[in-house]
Amino acid sequence: MNYDECLKVLREKSEILHKGALEICVKPVPETDEPGAVDPREAHWFRVKPTGPNIKDPANLTPAEIHAIRTGMGCVSVDLSHGVSTDIRVITTEAGDLPILIYTPTKGETPKPAVVYIHGGGFFGGTARVIENACKELADRANAVVVSVDYDLAPDHKFPYQVNQCYQTVRWTHAHAAELGIDPEKIAVSGDSAGGNLSAACCIMDKEKLIKLQLLLYPAAFNLSEEEIGWSLDEYDLRENAEIKMDFINDIRNMTPYTSSLYVTNADQIHDPLFSVGEAEDYSCFPTTLIAVGEYDYLRIQDELFGQKLAEAGIQVRFIRYKGMAHAFWEHTGEFPQAEQCTEEMARMIRAL
Repeated sequence: MNYDECLKVLREKSEILHKGALEICVKPVPETDEPGAVDPREAHWFRVKPTGPNIKDPANLTPAEIHAIRTGMGCVSVDLSHGVSTDIRVITTEAGDLPILIYTPTKGETPKPAVVYIHGGGFFGGTARVIENACKELADRANAVVVSVDYDLAPDHKFPYQVNQCYQTVRWTHAHAAELGIDPEKIAVSGDSAGGNLSAACCIMDKEKLIKLQLLLYPAAFNLSEEEIGWSLDEYDLRENAEIKMDFINDIRNMTPYTSSLYVTNADQIHDPLFSVGEAEDYSCFPTTLIAVGEYDYLRIQDELFGQKLAEAGIQVRFIRYKGMAHAFWEHTGEFPQAEQCTEEMARMIRAL
C-alpha cells in the first residue's frame, strides 16, 4: 500500500471507544485491521534511528550526555506545503528576547487564525527547525499564521522560564495581530510532547482568555507516579512483536527521570500546575482541545486521563489514538501518513474558529 492509499484509509476509517467521559477516535494501521499491529513505517524508523548514549546517572546527566541526547532528536521530513513564506525574527517580551519563526500562507483570506506552536524535546532539547516542515504544512492546510517559538532550553534555563517565554509569545502575537494579518479572536496554541505541556501551561496562565483552542500532540500532562496515573503495561497489546513495542514505550519511559531533574529547580515545583498541567485546580481555563497520541506511546495513558478530566469538566475534546504508532510521529511529515492526517485534523479545528 503506497503513501496516498494509506492516507485515504486514515481519512476514511476509524472506530470510537469510550473511556469514562472521553470519546476516543481510533485510527487504524492502514495496511491491516489486525489487533495489536505495529505500523511498518514506525517500526522501520526505530530500527534505523540513532541510539542514545548510555546514561550512567539519570538524575545527574553530564553536559556530554545532554549533548548526545539532543543530537539524536529529530528526523528527516518533507515540505508538503505550497505558498508559505517564512519570516525569522527575534522578539522582545516581558520574558526577554527570543527567536521565532513565522509561517504565513501567501494566499487565502485575511485576517487569518494564528497558531503559536511550541516544539518538544523534554524541555532540554529540540528546536523550532525540527518541526519546520510540519508547521509549514499546518499553516497551509489551515490558512493560518503559525508562530513557532524557539524558547530557551533547560538546564541553562529552569522552570517556569520556558512557560513565561511561550505565554509572552502568545501575548506578543495578539498585540501584533494587525501587523501579522491575523484575527486576534482566533488564536490557538499547539505543541508536541514537552511543547504540549507548555501549550497547556499557557492556557492556565491565560487570564485574558486570548487562547481559543489548544492542539496537543502526545503532551506530557502529569508529573505523577505511574501508580497515580494508572499506568500499566496491561494497557498495551503486547501479544505480538513485543520487543519493538517495548522499544516504542521505553523510548519515553526511560527519558522521564532526567527530564524532570533538568527542568525543575526543587521538589516543590514537581506538582506545580504549570509543570504538571493535569493537576490544574480549575479546568475551565482550558479551551476546546485536540489531543493526538500513538497507541504505543508511554504518554498515552496519562493523555487519556487528561482527556477524561477535560471532558468531565465540560471541555469539548477531540481525542485521536493512532494505532501501531509511538511518540513523536508528527515531525515525520511526508514519511508517516499519520503525520499528514493529524495535520488535517488540526487544520479542521483551526478553520472552525
